[in-house]
Amino acid sequence: MTLPYLADDCIYYILQYLQNDRSTLFNCLLVNRFWCKSTIPLLYANPFENITEKNYPIILTLIFCFNKKKILQLKKQLGLSQVNNINFDEEHKPLFEYPKYLENYNYFEINSVIRRLFLKLCSGSLISRNKIYCTIPIFHHSILRQSRNIKQLDTFLYLFYSENFKNFNIQNFTLNLTRLSSLSLNFYLYYLVNSEIEQEFLSNIASICSNLRKLIINFPQTLRPLFQHIAPNNLINTIMEKLRTIIQKQNKLKIFKITNCHSLLNNILLSLEFQKHSLVHIEFTKCDFNNVSLKSFSNLYNLKYLTFESCKGIILLDQCEVLNFASFKLKELSFIRNIWNVDVTSLMIKYLGASLQRLILIENLTIPVVEKISVYCPNLIFLKIRISNSTHFNLLVLPLFKNLRIRILNINIPYYSSNNINEFVISLAKNIPINISKISICSRKSNKVKEFLENCHGNFEIINLNQIIELEFLKIGLNYIERNNNSLKIIGMTRLDKNLNDEELNLFNQIKAKGEGFKELI
Repeated sequence: MTLPYLADDCIYYILQYLQNDRSTLFNCLLVNRFWCKSTIPLLYANPFENITEKNYPIILTLIFCFNKKKILQLKKQLGLSQVNNINFDEEHKPLFEYPKYLENYNYFEINSVIRRLFLKLCSGSLISRNKIYCTIPIFHHSILRQSRNIKQLDTFLYLFYSENFKNFNIQNFTLNLTRLSSLSLNFYLYYLVNSEIEQEFLSNIASICSNLRKLIINFPQTLRPLFQHIAPNNLINTIMEKLRTIIQKQNKLKIFKITNCHSLLNNILLSLEFQKHSLVHIEFTKCDFNNVSLKSFSNLYNLKYLTFESCKGIILLDQCEVLNFASFKLKELSFIRNIWNVDVTSLMIKYLGASLQRLILIENLTIPVVEKISVYCPNLIFLKIRISNSTHFNLLVLPLFKNLRIRILNINIPYYSSNNINEFVISLAKNIPINISKISICSRKSNKVKEFLENCHGNFEIINLNQIIELEFLKIGLNYIERNNNSLKIIGMTRLDKNLNDEELNLFNQIKAKGEGFKELI
């Protein structure tokens, strides 16, 4: 009887489906030559992600793809030719050029994996940690030299100043980046001052890579004011101009994130206007908005997701008013620990709130902010709030919750937060509108679960209260369900792996029978 035959395309799609299952892919290597040839690119597309000790051989395979010069450097750096039965003198001829299949290159991830690998291999030897750490640039150099299919590049630019990169050909490397779709640039203060290599790299990126979908720029935290004292303004301007060119030359940039940008943020915003047809997601982290104009920013008419995290500066109120004429319709807006004038958050909500479906507020919750949400966010579905670290929360905010038109409320209360948190929880319960059907309250400080469930309305479908599954809470949950005609479908608890006694198990099963059951609190 003839064995059934799978077409090559079918095998390929099966392997694609298994691309995140490394153990199964390793087994697929052994089927036949075609399966092996089709599996290798999947295994080595991102070999450093979520790697475990069991998968370390995949990294050792890369070593034998190094040229003789790099193998010699590695042996010299470690001071010996063999590490725990790994013989670097042995002649190995790899079946494939494994580094060429690499699609995701993450500098920080590779550093971590190589460090852990060699600390394990060299355990019990006299090799110092410093020597092990100094081998890492050898890996970067050898891998980058052979990589031709990188699609995601996350790099720390001072890497190119390593001794191993003295003769590294930046031009040849960037010529291999034509398929790049995601680029993360992490600058280092000292080498920005001596930035010839950075400038060459950025110039080449601007010339060669025009199909980025994601661009992330991380300046050093000390960029201002220290950087401006060390480096001349023309150097700063040159670097920023090259970054602007990269932004402007992309065909369809969708995601843009920037960290620690200060005096030249206006220039970045102007360059983003070149991507107004495609930009969907923008994040500003630790950026200074002093004297920044939002006019060009308001022209990004495809923008859907906008985040301000740890930003600062005095934003003129008339600049916020410019957003009243913004051409975009946001779906999600996030404010996270910003330090700026008090009216900015509430005004942005006012002018951008009409289309919002999700709003995240990880900062001080004020009466004007809640009022603006109630009036100007008619389509808001999800609201996430994190109570500030102040010693006393303003309970006068809570009666305004009655006007919220949302369906999902998520509240996080830090352990070290307000000392009137129990009063907050009870007042919150009394003021939650009936349209909110899903609520999550994460607080390790409040013990008012019973009071909350006794005072809140009975139309919740999902309640997460961050409570450990135990007898008293099970009784409270069951009473709530029975009192409210079983509207509740899911009740969230922690420690679902706990062994229950007979009484707890009985209550657990009663609650489970009345709804869809329990879920671990997320």
